[in-house]
Amino acid sequence: MYELSQYKDIRYVECKKCMSKAGMVSIFANLILALFKFVVGILSGSKAIMADSLYSFKDFFISLVVFVGIGISGKPPDENHPYGHGKIDFVAIFLISLAILVGTIFLFVHSVKDLVMAYHGNFNPPRFIAFWAALISVIANYRIYIYLHCVGTKKGSPAILANATHNHSDAISSIMVAVGVLGTKFGLVFLDPIVAVIETIDLIRLNITMLKDSINGMMDSSVSNKVIEQIQSIVVLVPGVQKVAKVIGRQVGKGIWVDIAIRVNHDLPYETGYTIGKQVEASLKNRINDIVGINVIIEPHIL
Repeated sequence: MYELSQYKDIRYVECKKCMSKAGMVSIFANLILALFKFVVGILSGSKAIMADSLYSFKDFFISLVVFVGIGISGKPPDENHPYGHGKIDFVAIFLISLAILVGTIFLFVHSVKDLVMAYHGNFNPPRFIAFWAALISVIANYRIYIYLHCVGTKKGSPAILANATHNHSDAISSIMVAVGVLGTKFGLVFLDPIVAVIETIDLIRLNITMLKDSINGMMDSSVSNKVIEQIQSIVVLVPGVQKVAKVIGRQVGKGIWVDIAIRVNHDLPYETGYTIGKQVEASLKNRINDIVGINVIIEPHIL
């Protein structure tokens, strides 16, 4: 056993190796699964396995955005981007969600048609290769989930843990596909299109949620009242602050930009007021990690 001072939560050398390649593993594993299931869906005629492939495509693109976006969105503000680069993730997620949503709606329409045809007895059941592909997907997604969950837990990374959760959901989705395809072999030909319809509806819901979140991120949406109250409670404790006159918090990318007006004793010299403003800024940044910028306006407090 070796203690790695660079990674406080990671005790083994093997964990360090896993952590360094977790992002690439998630990207390539989901891409391979997505392409594999999409091709099998075409060859087998199973709409359910094709819908399942869209889950993996979604996970692939999200993993890619997280991996690439960390390097871009983490860049400090510059002359051309004074508010930083945090919105790049939301722009990417918006475009990805829109593309997947269009494909999902297209697949949903065809799945409904297949369901109607199955009801009238005109539907050809998918080839059984789709069943084996679904089983492979269950095993692969669960192993990816175990891997990413281990790395995410030891590293304390919400992004990696979120990716792990996606793969766990994909494993459950693939189980549904396997059951649907297996059912067609026992005369329940409607199961495959039913599973496809259920999965596409769920994907539409997920992508609409992602679209809303990305739009909110791009449009500088307001932060919650809870965050505003937390900011106010921190600022009023700063020595010299007589009153918090106004607080505006807005989402800038993944971070928060705060515009705050404080009132100090009107008899204080400018330098003292400036120092109090700097103390307010330091207190907020020390207590709230998501803050990326603060604009403090100092006003005289006259009784």
